[in-house]
Parts: sequence; structure tokens; C-alpha cells
Amino acid sequence: MIQNANIIKKIYFPRLIIPGSSLLVAFFDFLMGLLLFLIFCVIYKQPVHWSAVYYFPAAIFIIVVAAFGAGTFLAALNVKYRDFRYTIAFMLQVLFFASQVFYPMQYIQQSWLKYVLAANPVNTAIGLFRAPLSGSPVDATFLGIGMASTILILLIGLYYFRKTEAFFAYLA
Repeated sequence: MIQNANIIKKIYFPRLIIPGSSLLVAFFDFLMGLLLFLIFCVIYKQPVHWSAVYYFPAAIFIIVVAAFGAGTFLAALNVKYRDFRYTIAFMLQVLFFASQVFYPMQYIQQSWLKYVLAANPVNTAIGLFRAPLSGSPVDATFLGIGMASTILILLIGLYYFRKTEAFFAYLA
């Protein structure tokens, strides 16, 4: 939002285009990486279950929606509070370790911690990506919690963005 301040000040257009375009670039980059991953799965004979046909798009949808919600929220916060951008790297690192990148959710013994970690939409998407590769089932409870938190993140992000959007031309 700050990089496009000159455009925001000169003409009116839907401001959601700015975080949306940023997300679209990252989405294209992700699709290229996913294509490479699938090629390597074929080369190294990694079995992929047919459930990937609907699990992979569901996981991509969850990530895109959560990223758009979080991106709109953080973009609006960054415009209003300029120093907020320095906390984003720290928050991303915390979320990285709160996601099941290195560990599957089955290894966690405390049930309350599983429910807390299930609120992270990235955990839901990783679980959906892992299921066709490992043959493990997807827990419907954790999937529901992840979907609910994804929708909540989207609604909060859009609400705050729309609430502060009128001030972007003055603050940017």
C-alpha cells in the first residue's frame, strides 16, 4: 500500500486490488513450485493417492483465502502504523514454528495444543497436502477448525481494510 501511495492519491480504484495483485503474483509462483514438486514426485516414484485431486485444490483455496485476509489486515495496519512492518517478520517466524512443517499433528500428545494449532490455517492446508502423499486420513474436526479460522481471518481482514480504506490517501 505504501509503495503504491502515488496511485492511491491520484485516482480512485478499488483498493483491494493492491493486496490482491500481490497475492496473485505469489500464487503464480506457488503454482510453478507445485508443478515442479509433482514432476519430482513422478521422477522419484513417490506414490500420490487420487484424493490429491480434491485435497490439493482445497488446501490451495484455504491458503489463498487466509493469505488474502491476513494480507489485507496487515496492509491496512502497515499504512496506519508505519513501524508495524518490522513485526511482520517476527510474526511469520512464530507462525512457521506453529505450523506442522517439521512434525505431523499426530506426534503432539496434549489435546488442547492440537486444537490451538488447528486454528492456524497453514496447519490445515499442510494436513491436506500431506494426506495424499502419506496415506493418512484428514481429521474432520481439525479441518473444520482450520476452515472456521480461515473465514474469520478473511472477515477480520476485509472489515479492517474497509474501515481504514478511506484514510489511505491521506496516510500513504
